[in-house]
Amino acid sequence: MRIGVFGGTFDPVHESHIQMGLDALEQCHLDKVFFVPTRPWQKTARASEEDRAAMLSMALSPHQNKLIVDRRELERTGASYSIDTLYSFRQEFGPETPIYFIMGSDQWKNLKTWVLWKKFPLLCNLLIYTRDGEFSDDPYEGKFPIIPVQDLGSNPAPNGLIVLARSEPAPYSSTAIRTALFEEPSRSQTIPGLTADVHQYILFHGLYLPREGGKGI
Repeated sequence: MRIGVFGGTFDPVHESHIQMGLDALEQCHLDKVFFVPTRPWQKTARASEEDRAAMLSMALSPHQNKLIVDRRELERTGASYSIDTLYSFRQEFGPETPIYFIMGSDQWKNLKTWVLWKKFPLLCNLLIYTRDGEFSDDPYEGKFPIIPVQDLGSNPAPNGLIVLARSEPAPYSSTAIRTALFEEPSRSQTIPGLTADVHQYILFHGLYLPREGGKGI
């Protein structure tokens, strides 16, 4: 068993998120990728926790045996951080299961702002997606091996690896989608990156409309 853990606000989820999960499945030979909608502490989500989880379930439904919504951060009482989630997955799957914590290069660059980030490699492998498959900044200063994803082999370590994978620049972003949803006529038209069922859910529930007294997206 090998699993991936992909956390995010998913506000809303879009096709680039889904593709990253599928890429991780294939490149790391994972059995499942758990998409973990978060209760963000560094930024504010526009949609509610329940709406974000519902949209995520819709978007992942074609891949339900491989890409799975995991609600543990939303159900946890009090503050919820990635380190808590990683501890939880490690406890659930045991010490020998390879766990890959999936993140993009932007998250990697900001890793030092995360709570207890130094402990991440003790609980999992870090799977980093960058545009060129390389990076110059290692916050762990060489304490953990850095390898390209193609060198993982058939028997990877359960934790302690920093794995580099190449990704194309994401063609979609949640910010751009929220901008398109902000007003008509773009709100009701096909929005690139947004699946049809998620789009209909947003329209039906009146999500991502202008806030009272503000115009922020």
